[in-house]
Amino acid sequence: MKQQETKNINYMEIEEINAAAAAGYNFAERCERDYNRKIVAAAEQVVSRGAERPIVLIAGPSGSGKTTTALRLGAQLRNMGHEAHVFSLDNYYYRRADGVVPYDEEGVIDLESPEFIDAELLTEHLRLLSEGKPIDMPSFDFVNQRRNDGSTPVHRKPGEFIIMEGIHALDPAIFGDTLELSTRIYVSVRTRLRDKNGYTLHPSRIRLMRRLIRDERTRGQSYRDTIARLRSVERGERMYINPNKESADISFDTFFPYEICLYRGLVLPELEQVPQDFMEDCYVEDIVPMLRQADALPEGVAPPDSVLREFIGGQKL
Repeated sequence: MKQQETKNINYMEIEEINAAAAAGYNFAERCERDYNRKIVAAAEQVVSRGAERPIVLIAGPSGSGKTTTALRLGAQLRNMGHEAHVFSLDNYYYRRADGVVPYDEEGVIDLESPEFIDAELLTEHLRLLSEGKPIDMPSFDFVNQRRNDGSTPVHRKPGEFIIMEGIHALDPAIFGDTLELSTRIYVSVRTRLRDKNGYTLHPSRIRLMRRLIRDERTRGQSYRDTIARLRSVERGERMYINPNKESADISFDTFFPYEICLYRGLVLPELEQVPQDFMEDCYVEDIVPMLRQADALPEGVAPPDSVLREFIGGQKL
C-alpha cells in the first residue's frame, strides 16, 4: 500500500485501506512492521550520538503515541545492548508555592502551559544524569494537584540512556542548553485520509479518535467532554508544540493505516449519538462520514505492544 506524498504531506485513500483490510491480521501486521522499522532506525541514530547525547527527548501532541514510542525505543536500545531508563516529563509537573497559575484568553487555567514544568529542577537533573551522577526524580499527584512526598532514585551508568517523553520535550524555554545533551525526536500522526469524493481528513482527527477511546475507557470522560476540550488542546499545540517540532533530529509518522478500520466499530457507534450541531460547533463533523466509509476490523488485530493499545487498552510491553 502506497502513501502519496505532496510537499512532505502524506495522503492515503480510504478505498485503498479498505482493500488492504480484507487481509485482516496480515494488514495490521504489515503496518506494525513499518512502525517497528522506524523504531529501529531511531535507535541506531540514538546510539550513534550516545557519547555526546545520552538523553533522548520525545515530543508530540496529545494522541500521538509518545509513551509507547518511548517504551518501544527503550526496548530496542536494550536489544542493542544499551540500558535505557524511560520517564515522563509529567514527573516534573508542579504547582508554584504562591498559587499563581497561567490562564488562557478565555479565563480558563491553561493546563497545556509549559509554566507547569519545574524547569530549574529538570535541567539540573539532566545535567547530573549526563555526568553519571545520581538523582532523586520527583513525581506529581494529578488527582490532588501536588508533588508527591516520595521520589525515585535514578542513576545512569556509562553507555546507558535516559528517555523522557512529554508534549514540551523540545521546548528550549524549559530545557535551555541541556538540549545539546539530547537526541530530539518528534512523533505525530502525519497522514491525511482521503475519501472516495476527494475530501481529506486532517491528521488531528485521527489523534482525536484515539483520545476519545482512551478518555472514556481510562479517564471516565464522555465523548462530549473530550471534544469540548479540543479547542484548548489545539491552542496548546499551536503555541507550545508546533513551534519547536522542526528542531527535532528525528521525526516520524505514527499513523497506522489499519486504525481507521478499528475506529469504525470502536468510535462510530458512540460518535453517532453526539448531537450534530455540537459536532459542527466544534468543527469535527467530518469524522463520522469518513468512519462510515471505512470497513470495520476487530480490535483484536492490534498486537499487545502496538501504539494503538495505548489508547484502546490491553497493552503489554
